[in-house]
Amino acid sequence: MLAILYLIIAIFFGTQLIRFLIPDIRRLYVGIAADTSYIDRVPTMLFLLPAGTLVGLLLTSWITYFLAYVMHPYIPADTANLLPANIVGMCIFAYAGCLLWQRCFLRNYRDSQKAGAPKKLADFRRQPGSLIFYITSIILVVSAACFVYFYTCFMKNDTICLGYSIFSDFSPHVAITSGFGVGSNFPTQYPHFAGDNIQYHFMFYFLTGNLEALGLPLVWAINLPSILCMGSALTLLGTMAVLLSSRRSAFFFAPVLVLFRSAWNVFHQASELKSAPGATWGSVFSSITKQSAWYGYTFRDEWGLWAVNVYANQRHLAMGVGLVILFIFIFLPHFRRMFLHLGRTKGVKAKAKRFFASREAWIARTADPLRPWGGVILASLIALAMPFFHGSCLICALLVLFGMAIFSEFRAGYAVVAAVSVLSATLQARFFAGGASNVASFKYYFGFVVPELEGKSKSGFMDVLKSTGAIISYLNKMGFLTVIIPAVLFVGLLIYELIRHKNPYRAMLLIPLSFPLIFAFYCQISLEVLANHKFIQVSFILFDILIAGVLANLLALPLPNLKRKTFIPVQIAAAIVCLLLTFGLTATGISEWCIYYNLNTHSGGYVELHPDSEIAEWVSKNTDEDDIFLTPMWSVHDFFLSGRRIYYGWPYFAWSAGHDTATRQINYQWLLTGCNGNIDEFHRYCNEMNIRYVIACGDYYGNDETRDFYDEVFFHENLIEVVTFDNGITIYKV
Repeated sequence: MLAILYLIIAIFFGTQLIRFLIPDIRRLYVGIAADTSYIDRVPTMLFLLPAGTLVGLLLTSWITYFLAYVMHPYIPADTANLLPANIVGMCIFAYAGCLLWQRCFLRNYRDSQKAGAPKKLADFRRQPGSLIFYITSIILVVSAACFVYFYTCFMKNDTICLGYSIFSDFSPHVAITSGFGVGSNFPTQYPHFAGDNIQYHFMFYFLTGNLEALGLPLVWAINLPSILCMGSALTLLGTMAVLLSSRRSAFFFAPVLVLFRSAWNVFHQASELKSAPGATWGSVFSSITKQSAWYGYTFRDEWGLWAVNVYANQRHLAMGVGLVILFIFIFLPHFRRMFLHLGRTKGVKAKAKRFFASREAWIARTADPLRPWGGVILASLIALAMPFFHGSCLICALLVLFGMAIFSEFRAGYAVVAAVSVLSATLQARFFAGGASNVASFKYYFGFVVPELEGKSKSGFMDVLKSTGAIISYLNKMGFLTVIIPAVLFVGLLIYELIRHKNPYRAMLLIPLSFPLIFAFYCQISLEVLANHKFIQVSFILFDILIAGVLANLLALPLPNLKRKTFIPVQIAAAIVCLLLTFGLTATGISEWCIYYNLNTHSGGYVELHPDSEIAEWVSKNTDEDDIFLTPMWSVHDFFLSGRRIYYGWPYFAWSAGHDTATRQINYQWLLTGCNGNIDEFHRYCNEMNIRYVIACGDYYGNDETRDFYDEVFFHENLIEVVTFDNGITIYKV
């Protein structure tokens, strides 16, 4: 199947590109690891394959999109829209991947023959225990990802089933995917708000639509890249946790902490349930495991805002998070080096000179075995393509890199990536949305959604003190140990490393990792301030790298010189602390997995879409790809499987993306009246907006915003009826 071939070529190209630009991944490990002697326990493929998957899917999709955009006007009507672009693209990427592989092979051969070549770093020791552990962990992580994605989006008897916990927010993703898979959304527009460009990071759904166009069923076209991206992101997260902690078990702990989040929710809920008359711990446990609604402890918890449901809903999030981690991989060695060399420099003046004015602080080291400019090129390529894959995660990456650059060597590399990011985001925003301000508008907004602080400015000392207390209280409620452990770890590890005269870079890394979280409380980039939750979530995911290291070190204490009689009870006590912390870190997440399961099975059930429905088939076969439809304010409907767009769908998604829904709603209601019964005016405006068809059905009467405006008689008397379906839907041609 062409879709599977596309994925294989994309991953092959991505891995070979990384091998070419980062020639020695073992040396990258050395540049990151807290204990360089431990790298022989970390397989190279734990970085190469997931990083190659993310980079390959990112770059091939981005380039294929623009190939399709250029080719679109010249493709015959009877030819699949994306096929020519895919044929050209797959040939280019297959050739490029083979060429890069050849270059890597020849380079490695030449380097091995050079006199005085640097000593080869230790390869992974393929011990059975390590292999079994890593393979088992990856299988479990991928299985969890499969469950998350397929549980709420699957096929049953030729029907697409969307889980009740995701169907509403997920509906634009289905529409965008179908718009590329069976339609032709060039120039790209938002399917629920046609005629106004697109202000949403849609590129991941071009990838899914492209896979549908290449033959995958829609469900698989959406789920398969979602699984690949989540599996890759969590593998990279675990790999970094192993390198920073020098403990293999951190590889398993890190993904678990992401999938089962920490919060006070379940403990507060258990306390409420236990206080009820006649309650027992058994009844409390039963109530928690059988609940089918998100527990609202902080604002919008009742939406499942922080729960595992967010990954099922926002399929592009895992790719964005994975790319943020990849940025950190590339630049962390330079961050570590600064602290390493500051520790070796004597005197305050000399330290200040090294930090501010040394060559290494700004420019790459001469003959650096890391070959840092290769990493900069890779990071720049990611930054070039990332803005419309996940703009918020690109901002997160830039915030983290800005924090790292402050304390890092080779700041010129950071500056190049930042410049490429800003330039690319600006140009793409202008190309897709008509201007950067239509996509993101940065403005000061204090307080996120903390009720006591929302939108308020604090100036006096007592105000600042109260504000800080309110933020800490809020973070404690919604993050619990994910907030407490990093705070304690920062102080404790920093003091420990300084006393032992060791490199304190791991403790200091927590500062830049917290920058997205801080940003969320002081800046608003879209109309929906709640969208800032992604910045907090990314910081929490990055904190899990170091938290996983804490748990892994408690599970196997690094105390080799302790006598056996003392070590055993100390290790038992540490293991108990590890288990208690793990329970505290995952208890709310476990309860939310129960909700996720129950909500989509026993409570709301599933919303069904029918690929073979009469309306989807008729519309796709009998209308042009550029035709726009006047419909009810649909969010999710069989219609969207046709790949066509509508004038005004459910407005929340378009509003939060920055479209002018207020004006569009007025015009939409005016259209439903037949422009106040004026057929000439109706025709004029429809021609202006490319509205070619009107769908008449009873759904207008079920909505307060359309019930009093919809004039069915006008459409029946003035427009041409082209088809009526058994379910009562009639389509009129304008």
